[in-house]
Parts: sequence; C-alpha cells; structure tokens
Amino acid sequence: MELNTRQQEAVEHGEGALLVLAGAGSGKTRVLVQRIARLIEHERVAPYEILAVTFTNKAARELVDRCERAIGPPARDVWAGTFHGIGARLLRRHAEQLGYPAAFTIFDADDQLRLLKTLLDEENIDESVLPPEAVRAFIERQKNEARLPEAAEHHAGPGGVLDSKLVELYDTYQRRLMRLGAMDFGDLIVNVVRLFRDEPELLARYQQRFRHVLVDEYQDTNHAQYLIVSMLAARHGNICVVGDDDQSIYGWRGADLRNILEFERAFPGATTVHLDQNYRSTGNIIEAAHAVIANNGARMDKRMWTANDDGPPVRIYKACDERDEARYIIDHLKALGRERGEAAVFYRTNAQSRAIEEGLVEAAIPYVVVGATRFYERREVKDLIAYLRFLHNPDDDVSLARIINVPARGIGRVTWDRLRTTAAAADMPVWRCVSGRAGDAGLGAGARARVEHFAAMVTGWLEHVDADADEVTPMLTRLIEDSGYVAFLENLPGDDGHARVENVQELVTVAQNFDAVFDRRELEEEDAELGVLSAFLEQLTLASAVDGYENRGGTVTLMTAHNSKGLEFGHVFLAGMEEGIFPHSRATSENPDGGIEEERRLCYVGMTRAQKQLTLLHAQRRHLFGQAQFNFPSRFLDELPPERVEREHAEARTASSFYDPHVPTIEAEAIDDGPGRAAGRYRVGMKVVHPMFGVGTVRKCDASGDDEKLVVQFQRAGLKKLVARFARLEIV
Repeated sequence: MELNTRQQEAVEHGEGALLVLAGAGSGKTRVLVQRIARLIEHERVAPYEILAVTFTNKAARELVDRCERAIGPPARDVWAGTFHGIGARLLRRHAEQLGYPAAFTIFDADDQLRLLKTLLDEENIDESVLPPEAVRAFIERQKNEARLPEAAEHHAGPGGVLDSKLVELYDTYQRRLMRLGAMDFGDLIVNVVRLFRDEPELLARYQQRFRHVLVDEYQDTNHAQYLIVSMLAARHGNICVVGDDDQSIYGWRGADLRNILEFERAFPGATTVHLDQNYRSTGNIIEAAHAVIANNGARMDKRMWTANDDGPPVRIYKACDERDEARYIIDHLKALGRERGEAAVFYRTNAQSRAIEEGLVEAAIPYVVVGATRFYERREVKDLIAYLRFLHNPDDDVSLARIINVPARGIGRVTWDRLRTTAAAADMPVWRCVSGRAGDAGLGAGARARVEHFAAMVTGWLEHVDADADEVTPMLTRLIEDSGYVAFLENLPGDDGHARVENVQELVTVAQNFDAVFDRRELEEEDAELGVLSAFLEQLTLASAVDGYENRGGTVTLMTAHNSKGLEFGHVFLAGMEEGIFPHSRATSENPDGGIEEERRLCYVGMTRAQKQLTLLHAQRRHLFGQAQFNFPSRFLDELPPERVEREHAEARTASSFYDPHVPTIEAEAIDDGPGRAAGRYRVGMKVVHPMFGVGTVRKCDASGDDEKLVVQFQRAGLKKLVARFARLEIV
C-alpha cells in the first residue's frame, strides 16, 4: 500500500520538530518505519544515531523488524525501546557517576512494597495509618514529575505532618535503594534526567550521538520523560513525536496530556501533520467513536474518516445481568465460526472477566486472558528470579529476604530480624553479615549453623556465576537442583503443585531460548562486562502485560480496555458499559472533570480497536465485588448517534432464569424521578450520606415507616436499593 499524501509529508519531513497527530488506525507505525528508513537511506543518518522510543517492548520489536524488512540488517543498530528500557541501557553505562553499581537491580512494584514495609517497620509506623501502597504512590508521583526528595518537600501538598512524613520516607527509601544497589522503575527515568542535568558533557555527548529522536504514543508520556527527550533534542531540534490526544489513557499513571497539546509551544516552529484517514474500521464504527470522543473539551479539533464501507451498525445489548451479558457474547462468538480467533472481549476491570470466562469454559471455546496473573508474577517464578537477582547483586536485601528461607531452612523471622539489625548497625548489606559476621547477630548455635550452611551454598553459586557467565540456563538449573525447590513445590499443601512445577520448567525454557538468541558480540563494550545474567533479568523485569501476546487462531482474547491499546480485532465486545463501571466510579468521585474525559478516551480506544463489528453491552443488575449493583447505562451510550447503532435487550421470559428469586430487582432505566410519597421520611431528590457508599441522591421511595424502601444513586458506588431503617443514612 502506498503512502497517502499526509503520511508522505510526515515521512519526508526534514530537519526540525515534527508532531504527527495520528488518529486510530491511521498507519502511524508505517510512517515511523518509513521515516527511519528514509533517514538512513536518503539522509545518510547512521542507524545508531537514531533513538526511537515506543510504549511497549512488543512495539519496539515490531518497529525494528519492519525497518529491517525495509532496509536490511542496518536497522538492528537503531536504538529502539521503551523509556524504561532505554533508561536502563544508559544507566548501565553511567550508574556509577550517580553512586550506583553498574550491576544495579531493578525493583518492580512488589519489591518496592516489600522495602517500604521494612522501612515502616523500622520506624514503628502502623501500616493502617500510613499504608505502604500510599507511600509508593506518593513516591511514584514525585518521580513522574522528576522531583527528587529535596524538591518533593515543596510540592507535597497541604497535608501538614503526613506530607512531611511522606517526603522523609521518600528520602529514606532512596538512600536505602542506593545502599542495596537497586533502582525502581521511576528511577530508570528520573536518574537519567539527573544524570543529564549533573553531567553536561555527558548530555552533549548523547545530543551529538542521537541526531534524530522519535517518540511513539507521545500522549502517554509524563513530565520526566518529556524532559529526557527535550534535553536530547535541545541542540539539533530533530524531534519527531507521534500520538493522538484522544487516546491518552494513562493519567492515573502520571501521563501528562499537556505534553502533546502544548508540543508546538514547547518546540517553536514545529510542523504538525494530521493523519486522519482510518484504514482499520468500518464507517459506522468510526462515526460512533467520533460521536463519543467529540464530547471531550481538552482535545485538538480533528475528525477521522475512512474510505471503508459503513459495515453493520454498532450493536448495543441491554442484558439482565452479567450472566446474560456473557451468554449473549458467547452466542455471537459461536456464530462467528472460523472468525472467532479475530474476536476480543474488553472490560474496564479484571473482576468482570469471571462470568465471561465461566461461560467460555462451559461452551468449550478456547480463550486467553491478557494481563491477568502474568507468568512472571507467579510466586514460584518470582522466587527463582529473586535467586538470580541475588546472585547478580548480593547487596540486594529484598531478594535475599525472599529466598533465605524458601525452601524452609529453619531461618525464620526472628533470625532474619537479628541479621538485618546487625547489618543495619554496621551500615552494610545483610549478605555480608550472613557470609562473614553471623556470629555478631547473637544467634543460637542451631540458627547460626543453618545460616552458615546457607552461606556456603550461596558462595558456591556465586563462584558458578563467574565460571559460566556466558549462559543463564546453567546457573538457573543448578540453583533449582541445589536448593531443592522442585521438591518444595511438590510438597506444598493443595493440588496446584504440579502446575507450579510446570511453571518452573517453563522458566528454564525461557532461559534456554534467551541463551539461544543472545549474542555477546552484538553488545557494545560497556554492556559486555555485565554478562548475560544482567541482560536476562532486565528483559524479565521490564516485560509488560502485552509483550508476549500473540493472536492465536481460533482463540478468543480477553483483556481490559487499557491493555487493548495498540491492538486490533475483527470483532470487539465491550462489556460493562454502565455508570460506576465504565466510566469507573473513581473517575466521577476523585476527578469529576479530567477523570470523565480520560474514561471517555479509554472508551474511544476500546471502540476503535474493532475492524468489522463492535458490540457494547450493559446490564440492569450485576454482582460485582460481593454485592448486587443496579447501575444506569453508561453516559457514553447516550452519546452514540442513533443512525449508527442498533439496540437489543433480553426478553423478560428469557431472562428470568438468570435472576435469584430471593433478591428483589429493579429496572434502573425505569426509575421515576418525580415526587415521592409524602408519608415517609425521605423524598426524591434528597441528598444523603451512607457510611460505606458515601454521598448519594434519593431516586425513588416506596412505602413508609418501618417498610420504607429507597433507591439511591451514589456518586461512587452507583445505584443501590436500601431498606431505610437498616441503611444508617444521614440526610444532608
């Protein structure tokens, strides 16, 4: 397929800043590939002088593979990867200039929480007063804004003592990370900013090195990421960003929509190219999606169009409950026949997948869930990765704490606490205490013997790492055998031991595959000294939910709407289109304006993944999170153009089997907003507060006195039916 006029304009743009506003399905990856190919072949730019930043590792691999098909092997020298991957690559070379070892460990969210729990424990702070997750979220926000602890103090907020404590914990946390030789995901970005600010000569070197900087999915970058690319492009101005403000869906993770909305202000003289032709979807899908997203205020003025046929109308199905919703989806999946492998079911939260999965199992339809409990998050896999991480960096106390008594070696919590306290007093990692100063910890003879036996085993492994540094598999298989880990899994209570052993075997397969393709000669000199174990662990730690996803024939795909970003399917079912679910209640309660706009963008992303048929579903009644919900249809459904949709609903006689006869039900759409009965305490329109559900508005009143029943629309929890005398409501 030839490039259209606007695609060609973006590909052939010469020097200077370029903003490519690439709408859904407009061929943005093709533009990036062709632009890189042109820079190399026609502009005589060396491949290693091009930095291409993508949102996922999967996208980076696709970009390089397609470039290689276009221009051959030189494409492999393009620096392509995610912000975190490229940050790690730079910091491996220069971490020591910041006080970290080159072989630093990368902490994921679970590692962060483990460390924060330790810090809170050391300071005798009750986790119910200051939850570790709240501290982690605060630290993450600061790093997204490129604020180190000393700067965070001035941006902590109005919380007084609590905010001061958060800043103090942030500072303690950063100091402890450095002592452990570790960085978290945020550090992989903010430490690059810090490096470039503190080392102007180093920044100048990379400005000269990367003559062209290209960034995909620019609408989902945060402020720290903006600083990195703007500093790199400051000398030559050759920055090309590709994105769509209508698809910015990661504000909750720190993404700053202003980066793309204000690009032309940040880079004066920038050229803007609009890619507004959609090659993916039918006309009805495009028009329906536009009608929804057009309700957002914070967006650039643009409209997608397509030369494709209108196709079938967008379907809207009103289900009785989540089981009826699942039944409808499965009936249509059955009817797809061979096209079933082109189908996907999206939902707002992972909890919604239960009823759909049960239906698929019953119908014997194969499916894959993307982004649920990922392989690398399973307990046995994380245990073995912790072993490898500790061998890679013995200063990593978090990994040591995880493995020292797994399998059980009689080294319990009391022993560990004594070792940790002794190490902290000497300001050294716990391993140094374990391997040489266990006697200083005041351990009994038995505990000391067990610690020394563990230390001897680990010392042998560390020597093995040095002897077999060219492959990961020998290290992994030896520690599995020496530790007795497989026998430990087989003896765990429950019936999932076999599955856990299979996961261990699969991790060995992952290592074997890595060893088969990893070529040390491809590494630059700075990387070579770190060995393959460092590269292997980095690959595992930076893997995202969709990196390993491949659409297999005949298999239905299930995922959240967030995970659907960058993918496309012939047939899309978007379930749970109800107020409080999609848009999520958190969006309406915590950030009523910006939150709803981001939810609308997420809906737009989900809708525009569909190529041929789009189905939106909502239920009158839904069991979710242990309670019955009666939610109104999503406001986004009301924004659809009537001429582009067809509506279906369950017949009452068909739906009756889906209801529990002991639980009263209501028609959410049939609630009368008119005057209520005068005899009761409550009135329609009255504001009330519930101790669990929060603020709400009375929508309907039935009977009076002890029998008074209410229907209340809560801001956070949606529609609830309550018995007044038991509800503990306060009238506002």
